[in-house]
Amino acid sequence: MSFDQNGSSSDVVIDVTGLTKRYEIYAQPQDRLKQMVLPRMHGLIGGCRSSYFKDFWALRDVSFSVNRGEAVGIIGRNGSGKSTLLQMICGILTPTSGSVRSAVRIAALLELGAGFNPEFTGRENIFLSGLVYGIPEPILKSRYQDIVDFAEIGEHINQPVKTYSSGMYVRLAFAVASFSDPEILVVDEALSVGDVYFQRKCFRRIDELRQTGCTLLFVTHSTDTLLQLCDRGIVLDAGQLVFDGPTKPAVAEYLRRVFGTRAKFAVVDSLESHEIPELSDVIEQDDHQHMAASGRQELFASRAGYNRSEVRVGNGAATVLDFLFKGQRGDSPILHSREHFCLMVKYLFNSPVERVIFGLQIRTREGLAVYSANTFSTKNLLYSYSPGDVVIGEFELRNSLLPGQYFVTVGVSQYDGNGIDIDAFDRRVDSIILTVVGDMRHTNGLADMEMDARISPVSLPH
Repeated sequence: MSFDQNGSSSDVVIDVTGLTKRYEIYAQPQDRLKQMVLPRMHGLIGGCRSSYFKDFWALRDVSFSVNRGEAVGIIGRNGSGKSTLLQMICGILTPTSGSVRSAVRIAALLELGAGFNPEFTGRENIFLSGLVYGIPEPILKSRYQDIVDFAEIGEHINQPVKTYSSGMYVRLAFAVASFSDPEILVVDEALSVGDVYFQRKCFRRIDELRQTGCTLLFVTHSTDTLLQLCDRGIVLDAGQLVFDGPTKPAVAEYLRRVFGTRAKFAVVDSLESHEIPELSDVIEQDDHQHMAASGRQELFASRAGYNRSEVRVGNGAATVLDFLFKGQRGDSPILHSREHFCLMVKYLFNSPVERVIFGLQIRTREGLAVYSANTFSTKNLLYSYSPGDVVIGEFELRNSLLPGQYFVTVGVSQYDGNGIDIDAFDRRVDSIILTVVGDMRHTNGLADMEMDARISPVSLPH
């Protein structure tokens, strides 16, 4: 990569090479003093030097470059090194090894109130932060009212920022950063503090900045935000860069690392004695045969997309053994808006049962049910089974959900003799985490109703 004398090129605005950050972790405070004194004493007397700390590698050999005008999202689990990376890009932390090169103005919103003096008023902090960003005072004065209007904190602008709420803090910080003519805007989850209205306002402002050629570096845990704002995704895991590419594959890799991949078959049911085929033997078969091959094993919790925090209820007359989204074997469930899909679920019956129904429910992260159905409500069918019976249900649906993450509940139950009350055999509540990707900009809400609008002129008499 060629840089001129000032360290910049026509396209690359950030160049990260071999970036590494190591911390020394001490078990107790006195170990710091031991580390300062004892190794030197051992060296003088020819003894073996001891270390009284453990190495923690926040980042290990991370390299990538960002081109002018790109929107790059950095995603990863807590502790993966995202914030450390941004702080080194912004010059707040010094790397243990490696380098970061950038010769353009970076406006950073890394943490709540970073760069603000809590004793100063909002007005004073606008000018303080603006000068730190390199904006001349006359220009700051001309933009002052725009910043205040965007922040929407009213008369509090003349109060010390130590009296501000977290929402007011981040409103003012983002307003100052976004009106500082940044060539690179760096945001580290700070927008999650604001309410939905303010977040939407910030995203519009980010779009405006991007249209002027501003580069965006954005850290988030929200996959739908990453897909909405960014062209490219970088996935960090345990301090290492594990993926760098388009956003949809980046989200898939992140979800795979968070929720895991399908584990190898493990025999957990004494009823099953035959040898389970190797994955290479069954991968060529269709998904129905693949599920059937595992017999009576309960593999539900080994599937990618399984929610470890599920709630399970029922009387045990049947067991939900396994699930699979057809065509996504081994991957965390990801659907595109408006596509048709099939959820496959396998059940084992432990008792003789009649009037059986199979159902599912989809809920938002807040617990709002957006869809519920069962085989009686949709097909007017009831089933009967004997002990040891194994069946696979295939539920064909069309995805009308908007981008985001949802929880799927699956279960098998029984209507009572009057056909009114439902007794659960095995209901796995919020057991599957489903991610929907797509473009949110054409509509808002939970579901896509596919509005077709026709606007007709009306001829009025003169």
